[in-house]
Amino acid sequence: MAGAMMAAWLDITPEVEAEFADWYFREHVPERVTLPGFLSGRRYTAPSAGPNKYLALYEATATEVFASEAYRARLEAPTPWTSKIMPHFRNFARSVFDVRLELGNQYGGAITTIRYGGGGDLVGWLEGEALPALAERSGICRVRLLEADEAQSKPQTKEARMRDGAGGNAWAPWTVCVESIGMAWLRPAVDELLPERALAQRGATDIATGYYDFVFGMENRA
Repeated sequence: MAGAMMAAWLDITPEVEAEFADWYFREHVPERVTLPGFLSGRRYTAPSAGPNKYLALYEATATEVFASEAYRARLEAPTPWTSKIMPHFRNFARSVFDVRLELGNQYGGAITTIRYGGGGDLVGWLEGEALPALAERSGICRVRLLEADEAQSKPQTKEARMRDGAGGNAWAPWTVCVESIGMAWLRPAVDELLPERALAQRGATDIATGYYDFVFGMENRA
């Protein structure tokens, strides 16, 4: 089981979108996932309108992996291809998370991420009621509750400075990830058991729910 995750949500300008797809799977994900402590990297695309078109998820053994010298060296020395693509990022958000709760251990072809802030009374309800009920629904493969490390989610690196010039670096204090065998199972389950209004009633703020289809993934087999 992964002890930590990093998530990145973003949009990309149209003029480099095709090249962005090649960069992601030919260079960027392999560059990250082959580092010590990384377990996997996956990329998703939203099939319809939402807070962002693209989502990337990286699994690691612990949050310290995202502060390691090897990883920081990559962030401070972006490749020429990265230096070309990253200034075209828009609406970018990135968080490094501890995996607070994980129910199930299978990858799904569809995923939702629910980002939010605040909600002091929310964790008990999620861990004790809402997420266990969601994990039992037909077609749901895995449910995770992620708690962000603010300092690691806001790195002061060369890559981050490139994104500053392209619209900034937001982050998400909390995120729920729900994976399913398909959207036909995922959307009804989330709408019924984890709607945004239920989160807001328990104190969540800045809620952003996105639905995504799996595009590709890579594991670290070193």
